[in-house]
Amino acid sequence: VDDAVVVGESIAAERERGKRSLDAAISGARAVVGPITVGVITTILGFLPFLFITATNYQIVNVFPWVAFFVLLVSLIEAFLILPAHLSHEKRWSVPPLSDLQDRLRDWLDGVRDRVVVPAVSWSVRNITLTLACAVLVVVASVWLLRSETVRIIIIDKDANLSGNVQADLQLPIGAPFDATLATAERFVSAGHAVNDQLGGTAIQSISIVAGNIASTRLRDEDEQNASHLASVKLHLHDQPIRTESPGDIERLWRRHVGDVSYLEKVEYQTTRVQDRPTVAYAVKHDDAKALVDAATELRSFMSDMPGIYEISDSLSPGKRHFEIRLTPAGMAAGLTPASLGRQLRANFNGAEVQRIQRGRDEIKVMVRYPTERRRSLSERANERIIRPAGGGAGGPGAGAYTEVPLSTVARLIEKRGLATLTRIDGKQAALVTGRADTATITPIQARRQIGEGIIPDLLERYPGLKIEIHGAARDSRAMLETLGLTVPLVLLAMYALMAAFLRSYWKPLVAVVGIPIAFAGSVLGHWILGWDFTAMSLFGVVGVAGVIVNDALVLMDRYNTIRRDNDAIPAIAAVSAATRHRFRAVLLTSLTTVLGLSPLLYERSDELLFLVPLVVSMLGGLVLSGLFILFILPTLVMIAEGRHE
Repeated sequence: VDDAVVVGESIAAERERGKRSLDAAISGARAVVGPITVGVITTILGFLPFLFITATNYQIVNVFPWVAFFVLLVSLIEAFLILPAHLSHEKRWSVPPLSDLQDRLRDWLDGVRDRVVVPAVSWSVRNITLTLACAVLVVVASVWLLRSETVRIIIIDKDANLSGNVQADLQLPIGAPFDATLATAERFVSAGHAVNDQLGGTAIQSISIVAGNIASTRLRDEDEQNASHLASVKLHLHDQPIRTESPGDIERLWRRHVGDVSYLEKVEYQTTRVQDRPTVAYAVKHDDAKALVDAATELRSFMSDMPGIYEISDSLSPGKRHFEIRLTPAGMAAGLTPASLGRQLRANFNGAEVQRIQRGRDEIKVMVRYPTERRRSLSERANERIIRPAGGGAGGPGAGAYTEVPLSTVARLIEKRGLATLTRIDGKQAALVTGRADTATITPIQARRQIGEGIIPDLLERYPGLKIEIHGAARDSRAMLETLGLTVPLVLLAMYALMAAFLRSYWKPLVAVVGIPIAFAGSVLGHWILGWDFTAMSLFGVVGVAGVIVNDALVLMDRYNTIRRDNDAIPAIAAVSAATRHRFRAVLLTSLTTVLGLSPLLYERSDELLFLVPLVVSMLGGLVLSGLFILFILPTLVMIAEGRHE
């Protein structure tokens, strides 16, 4: 639409100068073919950083560059091959009463241009310092809104990729009986019914339980797939508009009704189709195991006392109880080893395979082991007897004969309970401490700042050699920002080279790129006015608007170059004012049509598209201020570069 508006406005301007329709269509399209083509290329370049976004929740933006490429390609074909043919006939383009309405609207726009815009442009180019001061003030104000957290920054937004369910994955201490796990799951079910009653019975359609396993989309280890201490409770939500609350609001109410769950090893609430990573997470590293456990425990305790942090857990969960075999001097003299003792005990209590029987397509294993009553009690260990070679070893006297000795004579069994998971990062033992920030109370950035100022310096001082690094979603956010920090400057460099070649100037592309900070300021102001948080999608919107700004700037700069080239005697102040006057309708209509096209998405509240609203807010705010930049600030920058000597 933008390209068609620019071409149509150029053809209309040629016809107003008295040219025949066919000549006006040809000359009007030819006059803007250069800036539009270059503008389309720069717009596509502006979307290229999206190809390198790898964050799970935002991989949807990977297709944006391809969509932009094909849409803009078709737009070029329509703007230069189809539209001029439609506008080349001699008849009027419209008939009454539509033509009368168009005439009145055109006269009104011309009046606004001549009575408001042109005097404002003349004032701005004559008061360069004040104009630039206003622009700088707007940018500084937008930065202050972010720094003061008046507009909160939430890079990884939990509203992205929402599903129609809310699920809680429960993990009790390893070895917990199945009945205890089922009772805990029933407690979550009762809390879910309480939430539904509080919301008038329109939120939750049904509730399901999976006990002994985790019903999750995230891949898990084999030992996490079937165990008596695992369970999942899923709230199946009604579709909108029957349900008016978001999955996030329902999850928040559910957590409040569940209450204290500190006796659980871990609880994970999931509202997205793909399991997202914890937003407040740290990797604690230390060579000493005791210091590592103590530091991680203190960090977890500090996070537990912070309001708005939930799902707090660590990787220091105790594992199953086990026995450690230590040989006595008699056992060593008998030629036994811990491995041989372990094999015998396992065969006696767990069983030894003695035969396999084929039954059709199935194969049955025959195991020999102690009866159930002997395997249930640990006291049986006291009477256990171990088989040992009578001669003590191969080749000795009596080799090949076996005798039995009491287990207590040859070994001591010490009951221990180690960690369920051993974590190593870069070859060093580590512990993970994770949690989530409830954005209704605190943002992940605020939480990490409090932790960084409140507990981490003290831990580093008291535990020499300790290292604490961010982990989870914060690490993903950093990787995404580093990717944008690398790709965006490269894209801007490519844009600069392309515009410099087209405009035949080194400074004019820089003037056009100055509009990007203005668009960023507009994006932040839009979030502030409409009350939205600044997310990764907001940042993507700024990147997308950058291409639109460059497109409009190229159209105006190309017109300015044409005026100066046709008449060298025209001063810069008159040329830039004339160029702004000639391109006013094109700039206004392109910005207005884009704003109107995106505006309906501001009212989108569906679970599937809610995460796109910050993108729309960012683009709308950026487009509004970018239009003001093109009309008033860009001419001022041109005067600084070319008109300062006149």
